[in-house]
Amino acid sequence: MKELKLVSTVIACGLFFASPVFASETQSTKVVEDPGVYAEVIALLEREAASQLTRHLQERGELRQVSVSIRLDMKARSMKISFGPGYLPGPEGSYDELFLIPMASTLRFYAEKSGLNVNDIDFLFDGKALDEYYPEDLAVPPQVRAKSAHTSALISASHGYISLHPSREWKFQRPAPLGVQEDTLSPAYGDELQGLIEQRSGLTVHRARSRSTELHPESGKPWEHMSSRYHLEALFPERTDMWNEYPNSPESAREKDEDIRARPNYANHMGVDVMLSLHTNGSDSASVRGAEVYYHRGKPQDKPLADSVLCAMREVIRAQPGYEDFPIRESSIAGAHGENRIGKMPSVIVETAYHSNPEDVAALQDPAFRSASMKGVEKGYRLWATGRSCETLALDPLPDVQIPVRSSLIVPVAFKGNPQYPVVLELGVASCVGGNCTPSDEEFMDPSRPVQLELLCNGSGAGTVRWRTRLRDADGVVTEYQEFNQSCVLT
Repeated sequence: MKELKLVSTVIACGLFFASPVFASETQSTKVVEDPGVYAEVIALLEREAASQLTRHLQERGELRQVSVSIRLDMKARSMKISFGPGYLPGPEGSYDELFLIPMASTLRFYAEKSGLNVNDIDFLFDGKALDEYYPEDLAVPPQVRAKSAHTSALISASHGYISLHPSREWKFQRPAPLGVQEDTLSPAYGDELQGLIEQRSGLTVHRARSRSTELHPESGKPWEHMSSRYHLEALFPERTDMWNEYPNSPESAREKDEDIRARPNYANHMGVDVMLSLHTNGSDSASVRGAEVYYHRGKPQDKPLADSVLCAMREVIRAQPGYEDFPIRESSIAGAHGENRIGKMPSVIVETAYHSNPEDVAALQDPAFRSASMKGVEKGYRLWATGRSCETLALDPLPDVQIPVRSSLIVPVAFKGNPQYPVVLELGVASCVGGNCTPSDEEFMDPSRPVQLELLCNGSGAGTVRWRTRLRDADGVVTEYQEFNQSCVLT
């Protein structure tokens, strides 16, 4: 038991001091298989969740002790966090989304680093889910029947300034622990995605926030820094049901809650075919990082879209130099975001990276990462919308060939995946015996035309070249090399 106890000690340090020390694969297996250590890890997760909740309630001026219990379903890769009496989020406060979702991310991270694989996390409040307490407000609205071809999309990029009550102080909605302000950063990601969707998917794009640099009259802040709520108030002053759902709320930050609901309300008003929300994530632990995509658990039909976006992001981001190992989840996450629930169309939330992690902060400020991540979002959407699956770009094996001297041969090149055109077929030399072996690149502009190699034997003598070839697309995605022999033979 000495080795097993050492594992649980390492995990405890990770939980309470955000240490980057993780359990090895062998140790993780022992954590899962040993009932004592497994129970100790669960206890540590419960203690972390209880500590986070206590701090959250104290920040709201409430001093109380609420019990927390955690159960894992290893087969379903899910975690259920149950709060005892004394804590029940309500509609005024957006059901504590901005507290519970980061808590889930942190606990998921700690669980996975200890060898307990977790994807989806559910919350219970005194034994019941929130939608049992608020069945009308948290009901998923009837979905609009999907059109055979999409024509429009809404991009909702992050939060923005809100006015606090009664002070009328203007504050950003999100913290900036490492100097990156999500409220002002994500709109640039929205600009990138808008251009890609317009050019590659051919859709009309609507934006939930203004991109104007003129000043908002009441706050004196640039319009581009204001939340969606005020942009929609200016566009539709008579539609208070869209942007002013809590006019009598006693909550100081009630306009934050209105902002969360205003974005999907606008999507419903415009009748768009898809809603793509862009955010950066945050956690109490600076170790948590990477890209995630969320869909609403009450709209399981949106999971294929979320998985396709995540898959394409993984492909494009990891094709960029320096981002080959960037953490990207393998599966989308079932959440309970109002932004996804209220929209009557397919809706997903893309968390590009964590603004609370130093490595992710560096990535978020890198134009190459911004471009690659948004190319992934657009591609994942486009593949899903056109009924294609996201799969790894790969060349089929090429056969060895023999070609008579002073002649040529056309060799078809088959591949799997969905490259972004134009694509380049690179032909390099692995080895050369006799003859003139010259590497070459050939560009193919039209997806409807076959990709092929023209192999030449121009000399008068026999020889053999071993070629290594790969396909590279316009987004920098490349296949693994395939090698084959070309022999120039005398007849």
